[in-house]
Amino acid sequence: MTIAPHEPVPYAEATDPAYAVRAAETFTLRKAGPDLLVLSGPCPRCAAPLEVALPHMVFRGREGVFALFRPSHPRPASDVRDEPVVCACEGHHPDRPEGHKGCGAYWVLRISSGDA
Repeated sequence: MTIAPHEPVPYAEATDPAYAVRAAETFTLRKAGPDLLVLSGPCPRCAAPLEVALPHMVFRGREGVFALFRPSHPRPASDVRDEPVVCACEGHHPDRPEGHKGCGAYWVLRISSGDA
C-alpha cells in the first residue's frame, strides 16, 4: 500500500472553536525555568509541532528598546488564564505572505500554571 504525500494546507488567518478543543486535548504544559512555562503540541490546523513560550515576566518595548519587569503581584501556582496561541511553524503553506510564519491558525487556550 502506498501512502499519498500530505498536501500542505494553504495559509489562512483563521480560527475555529475546534482548534482550542483539539489543542486542549493534545498540548502539554511544562515548567522550563522559574519564570517560564512552555506549551507543546501539534497545531490543530496543520499538525506541525509547536512550542510556545509563556513567560511570567512581561516584555514591553518602546522604539525598539525592551524592558523586563515582574508583575507587582506574583501569580499564584494555580493561576488559570486564557492564552492566545498562533501557529508559528516553519512548514510550507501556499499563499503565506512574505515574512510570516505558520499556517495562519490562531486560538485561545485556557491554561493553569499549576499543571506544569
